[in-house]
Amino acid sequence: MAAAAAASPGRVPALPEHASWVSGQARAQYSNKLELMLSLVGYAVGFGNIWRFPYLVYAHGGGAFLVPYALSLLFLGLPLFILEMGLGQMFRQSALGVWNKMDLPRLRGVGAAATLCTFFITLYYNVIMAWTIYFLGRTFGAAFSRSGLPWGDLGEQCPESLLIVRREAAQSPWIIDSRTGLFNVSHASDFWCPLSGLPRSASQVPDGFVAVFSRPSSCPGEAAVRFWQQEVLQQSSGMDELGGIHWGMFIAFTVAWLLVYLTIVNGIKTSGKVVYVTATLPYVALFAFLVRALTLDNASLGIQFLVAPDFSELARPYVWGRAATQIFYSLGVGFGTLIAFASYGERHSDYARDAVTVSLINCGTSILAGFVVFPVLGYLAHELSGINPCFKGDSLGSLSDIGLQGTGLTFIAFPIAISRMPGAFFWAILFFVMMFCLGIDSQFAMVESVVTVLADAGVGYSWPRPALNGVVCLVSYVIGLVFVTRGGIYWFGFFDTYASLVALFVVTGMECFGLMWFRSATWLKFATRTKEWTGRELKAPLKASWKFVIPILVVLLIVLSVVTIDSMDSSNSRRFPQGTGYYPAWSIWLGWIIALLPILLLLIFAVLPLPPDSADPAAEGARCPSIAAAVASTIETEEAVDSSHSRSACSAAKGRYKDAAEDANVISI
Repeated sequence: MAAAAAASPGRVPALPEHASWVSGQARAQYSNKLELMLSLVGYAVGFGNIWRFPYLVYAHGGGAFLVPYALSLLFLGLPLFILEMGLGQMFRQSALGVWNKMDLPRLRGVGAAATLCTFFITLYYNVIMAWTIYFLGRTFGAAFSRSGLPWGDLGEQCPESLLIVRREAAQSPWIIDSRTGLFNVSHASDFWCPLSGLPRSASQVPDGFVAVFSRPSSCPGEAAVRFWQQEVLQQSSGMDELGGIHWGMFIAFTVAWLLVYLTIVNGIKTSGKVVYVTATLPYVALFAFLVRALTLDNASLGIQFLVAPDFSELARPYVWGRAATQIFYSLGVGFGTLIAFASYGERHSDYARDAVTVSLINCGTSILAGFVVFPVLGYLAHELSGINPCFKGDSLGSLSDIGLQGTGLTFIAFPIAISRMPGAFFWAILFFVMMFCLGIDSQFAMVESVVTVLADAGVGYSWPRPALNGVVCLVSYVIGLVFVTRGGIYWFGFFDTYASLVALFVVTGMECFGLMWFRSATWLKFATRTKEWTGRELKAPLKASWKFVIPILVVLLIVLSVVTIDSMDSSNSRRFPQGTGYYPAWSIWLGWIIALLPILLLLIFAVLPLPPDSADPAAEGARCPSIAAAVASTIETEEAVDSSHSRSACSAAKGRYKDAAEDANVISI
C-alpha cells in the first residue's frame, strides 16, 4: 500500500481501516439515525415526565416553576447532554472506556461511579413497570368478567366519613342525604375543613362545630387508595417488615424483566427496532389524553393552576435545587447511558444538534404532560367535591390528601379520574400501556448502558452478547425481588432517595473537570476531532459552561444534597396504617452508604494500578518507536508492529491505537 501524504503538525492522518491487529469485531452501530434519536428520546422521556414534573409544578408555584426549570435546562441540562453525546460519539466507548481514549485512565472511576449508580436505579425502576403490568392485568380481568374497574368504587363497603359541621346546622335533616350518605352541597359553607386534606380525628373539632359520621354510597378516592395499598402493594407497616413475597407482583415483576431481556437480547440490533413502537406510542396516547382532558368538566381550573405563576416561590433556594435535580433526572445526564448510546451512533453526526433536539423534545413532553395532568386534576377536584365538602371544586390544594407525588399521581389520582370518565376501560388500558412504554424504554436503556460498560471492560469477553445480557438481567432481577415483598414500597422509596443523591453531580462535575482542567491536550483533542468529524466548532459559551458554570453549579447542588442527613425524615416516620410507613434509624446510615458507594468506587479506580492498555501515551511512543512511526506515516501498521524489537513491550500500544480501525482517524496531540 502506498504511503499517504506526510502528516500535518499536531495531527495524524487516518490509519488503514483494515489493520489486522485489531482484535474483536467492529463496534455495533445503529442501522440509521432515526433509531439513535428514538432510543435517546425513549431513554430521556420516562416516568419522571408524567409524575415528577407535574408534581413539582403543583408544589412549587405553578407556572413560576418553569423559570428555574428553563434556566436549569439552559445552564446545566443542555451543556451536559451535549458533552456526554460528544464523549460517546468522538471516542466510541462506554462511560468507563472513554477515559482511556481521552488519555485520562485515572479517571475511569468516573465511568464506574456512573455505571454503579445506573445499576442501582435499574434494580428498583423495573418495579414501576411491574405495578403497571399488574394494573393492566387487573383491568383486562375486570373487562373480561364484565365488572367495573377494580379500583372504581366501594359502594356499600365505603367506610364512615368524618364530617365537621357547624353546631346549629348539625341537627338539620337536610345536612346529610339519608339515601346516599353524602352531604348536601347547598350546605357546603356549614362544614369545617383543615387547611389541607381531610379531617382525620374528632379531636380536630374547633369551637362551634361538632363531629358527624356518615357512610357515603360512593367513595372513589378511598377505593383507589385501598386498591393501591391493600392489593397492589399489600403494604406492611414499615421498611423493617418485609412480610414475604407478594405473588401477584412477583409474576408481574418477572414478566417485566423478561420483556426487558427480550428487548436487549442482541443489543441495539433488537432495542433499535423496539423503539419504533415504544418511543412513539406514548405520544399517540398523550395527545389522545390531551384532547380528552381539555374537554373534561372543570379542566380550566387545572390549566389556570399550571399557567398562573406564584413568583414568591422563587425566593426559596430549595425550589431552584428541585428544578436543577429534575433536569438531571429528566434528561438522564450523569448515568453514562447517553455516552453508551452515542458511541453506537454515526461518527459524522452533529451530536450537539442531536442533543439540543432530544433535550427540547424531552422538556416539551414534560410541559405537554402538564397540560394533560392538570385538566384531569381539575376534573378530579370537581368530581370529589360532590362527595366530601373538604374537596373543593375551585382548588387543587385539597387533592394533596390523596397523594399527588410520584406513585400517588400515577397509581391513585389518575386512576380515580379515569374511573369517573365515560369509556373508563379504554382510557385505563391506554394510560397503563403508555406508562409501560415510557418505563421499558428507560429501563432497557439503562441496562444496555451497564452491559456496554461490562463488555468494553472485557467482562464476559468470550460470551455471546445474549448471555452477558442475560446474566445482568438475572442478577438485577434476583436483587430486585426485595421490591415485590410487602415492604417493597419502602425499599423503593429508600433507593429512589439515596441511589443517586450525590453521585450524579460528582460524575458530571468530574466529566467537565477531566475534559477542561486535567490536561489541555484532552480538550484540544476533543475539539479537533469534533471539528474534523462533524464540521462543528465548539464555541466559547459552551467551553465556558463546561469549564466554569457547571462545576460551580454542581458544587452548590452537592451542598444542597448533603445538608439534610435524614433525607427521608425517618426519625418522624410512623408505622402504616397510622402513618405512611416506618423507616428505622439504620436506614439513614445505610442510605448514605448507598449514596457514597459510587464515589468510593471513583476513588478506588483513581489509586489502583493502571491496566496494561492504559499506559501513558508519551511513554508508549518512547518504548515503541516503530508504532509511533507507523502512525505518523500511516504505513502498514501490522508489519511495523511485528518487526518491533519488543512485541510484549508494545502490546499496550496496540491497545492504544485499537480505536484506529473503529474511528478511521486518530487525533494525536
